[in-house]
Amino acid sequence: MKIKNLRIYGLGESCIRSGYPMQTREPSDLDDIGSGNDDIIRAYKLAKNEPGTGHNNFLKGIVVQFDLLYPQYFAPQFQLYHWFEIISSQSKMHRLTQIANIKSHCNRFVFHDIARTIDGLIEIYNDQMAVYPVQLEQGDHTYNCIDRKELYHYIISNLPMGYELWAGISTNYLQLKTIYKQRRWHKLDDWREFCAFIEGLPMSELIPK
Repeated sequence: MKIKNLRIYGLGESCIRSGYPMQTREPSDLDDIGSGNDDIIRAYKLAKNEPGTGHNNFLKGIVVQFDLLYPQYFAPQFQLYHWFEIISSQSKMHRLTQIANIKSHCNRFVFHDIARTIDGLIEIYNDQMAVYPVQLEQGDHTYNCIDRKELYHYIISNLPMGYELWAGISTNYLQLKTIYKQRRWHKLDDWREFCAFIEGLPMSELIPK
């Protein structure tokens, strides 16, 4: 897993807004003030509340965006979270058959033989002289591929779960709080690495350990 191009928005503003429930006056112009020590102390106290209480809702205003390189098996797990949005991502549909060396796009756990199988299927797919039906030999089995469209289904269906893609992600501190609590001790190193990333965020104390 790799993470880059981190951007954080609304950190100071959200700390200030955490005090709105106890105010009766019109909010000050945030362009003219910065978050003070009282705002930060209050934010840290409110952040300790459990999700669902409503007292730490201000954490939703701290938006976190970054680019994430992830394996295919990781996607169904992070897509369980409502506020963990894919802004845009690299596409298997558009670019998979343009890759000459699948292994170079996989994590270290993918066997070379599996990657070479996909490379071979892609080579046939891109061969304009290929005559269908094509016989695909795999061990003791032979598969009769009737056309190029069906061949693509063989490629996409046998792509290893360790195949990696880059995606732009948008989330917030409240969602990251839930993720950290649920995934900190996960058996997958990917989640432990992601939780270490959370620990390194500015004012990560707002996401209580």
